Amino acid sequence: MITPPTPLDLVLGADQARAFIYARAHELTHLDLLPEPVALQLTVHRILHSDPIALAEPGQVWTLRADTDPDDAPAHRLAIHARLGCPPRVLVTDPDDSTGEVDELLIEVLEMYRLATWQLCVASTDGRTA
Repeated sequence: MITPPTPLDLVLGADQARAFIYARAHELTHLDLLPEPVALQLTVHRILHSDPIALAEPGQVWTLRADTDPDDAPAHRLAIHARLGCPPRVLVTDPDDSTGEVDELLIEVLEMYRLATWQLCVASTDGRTA
């Protein structure tokens, strides 16, 4: 399946977006035992609908959606530092808060936000991310 253009193309560039989509689909084939074409189709669908379960990764900054009441949200912007599982959670900071306090949030909280930027974390030769 050739992946259609997605909003990730604007954030990451077409090649990196496509690589991310195929990697996320590959995870689904192993974790949910889905056939590859089904996993890829589901992944593309989730990304086209800005589903945080499919998108959330360290290095991203998410911005509050215009239709969300700021009083209902933890911050105007959230920077993701880690993704955790069972249940899906993220470790985040508010880039506009100088304290650097880290919060652990259920990944569903990101449904109030949209992905704004993504600084890809690249593993170094010693296993650390940069």
